[in-house]
Amino acid sequence: MKVVAKGAEALLYLEDWLGLTVLVKERTPKSYRDPVFDRMIRIRRTINEARLMMDAADLGVKTPVVYDVDVVRTKIRMQYLNSPTLNSIIKNSGYSNLTKALMSKMGTLVGILHNEGILHGDPTPANVIVNNSDEYLIDFGLGEKLKPTWDSKYLRKAAVDLNVLLRSLESNYGEYSEQFFNDFIDGYSNAVGKDKAASVVKWVRRIRSLARYYTGRLL
Repeated sequence: MKVVAKGAEALLYLEDWLGLTVLVKERTPKSYRDPVFDRMIRIRRTINEARLMMDAADLGVKTPVVYDVDVVRTKIRMQYLNSPTLNSIIKNSGYSNLTKALMSKMGTLVGILHNEGILHGDPTPANVIVNNSDEYLIDFGLGEKLKPTWDSKYLRKAAVDLNVLLRSLESNYGEYSEQFFNDFIDGYSNAVGKDKAASVVKWVRRIRSLARYYTGRLL
């Protein structure tokens, strides 16, 4: 077993499975939670993530192929992509024609998901693998699937998804964060339409203004 990464929620490692080198995502127990509650959460999130990955793939949004879901051990065995993340490409290339195009393409992929009611939960460049000219979305563990009504409730949910992205861009890319976000929105608009995209962005700004307001009240 070769450990690839260890996160707050899961351990990622490589495994030889039926003659294939696969990536295993195993949700590990958390000692601070009640054991019964902890197991329920891990099982639910494992099933939910695998289902969302397959639903996304059905829409033409590339994700690692899911080979096996072990609910008892809360593991997902999936295709191993030995390729860089969009985050690492941006850190190496900065703000360039390449990274602008990749961010726009990411926006299109997230837009396709939102059109069908799939909210990724953590749509950041770190969760996009760039394999040759293809982008693969990964880590749907915080995602959910809703009916895409595009009413105020759904717009708010979509905006929360995009606010996670914007916060990540601001944290990691500083002065270029707004440009990258605009590139993302260009692609997003191509998928959902300009009117819907504009409405989601308005909700993003509203969420951020409310957060600043309440932070100011607490200080």
